Amino acid sequence: MRYYDKTTVKPSLTSYFAGFIIIGAIYIYGIGTERFKPETIRDMILAWGYWGPLLYILCNIIRPFFFFPAIVLGVAGGLTFGPLWGTIYLIIGTAFGAALCFGLARLLGCDRLKRSWPKWIPMEELDDQAVRHGFRTVLLLRLAPVLPWDVVSFMAGLSKVRFWPYFAATIIGSMPGAIAFSYLGDSLSQSLARAALVAGGIGVMAICLCYGKRINTRNTSTG
Repeated sequence: MRYYDKTTVKPSLTSYFAGFIIIGAIYIYGIGTERFKPETIRDMILAWGYWGPLLYILCNIIRPFFFFPAIVLGVAGGLTFGPLWGTIYLIIGTAFGAALCFGLARLLGCDRLKRSWPKWIPMEELDDQAVRHGFRTVLLLRLAPVLPWDVVSFMAGLSKVRFWPYFAATIIGSMPGAIAFSYLGDSLSQSLARAALVAGGIGVMAICLCYGKRINTRNTSTG
């Protein structure tokens, strides 16, 4: 009886969760993602008054499960709250959203997901790195533009990395993008020249991250 209970609870949780995601995705993409522009999201958040920051954080927490573009919410945060509080709220929501992805990946059939994972993602190598250098491995994956942010969150949940090193690396790794998106959103309410300057800064940041990854790869191979 105990074995039967264990085998029936997980599919039930998975089914409910999958159904919730499918319904939400159909709603968002059915009415058209173009309606969810940063300006529209800003107006919706401001309509909630003092509850606006909490709503914005909640939207960032559940965003990964609806495949909604992170940059849209990031820019909307800067447009609504300014560069400082937009960055803070975005980091909080992003970190807890990544923690939720991590927990669900471990809860909803870890072995099953590992078997269905794409072959080009070296899970065994990542497991080895996660055991020895969990914080550094997650931080490099967060900063280097190699894999999508949400994919890294689920991968970490499937790996052997411990939660707190993962969570700390996620917070630090989210800072550059959160700052860039928030400043970009804030600049939209200022001037085109400032927006162009911020966009250029984002491009320089991306180039630096790519260059840093190449240097790290060379040092690892030579060492």
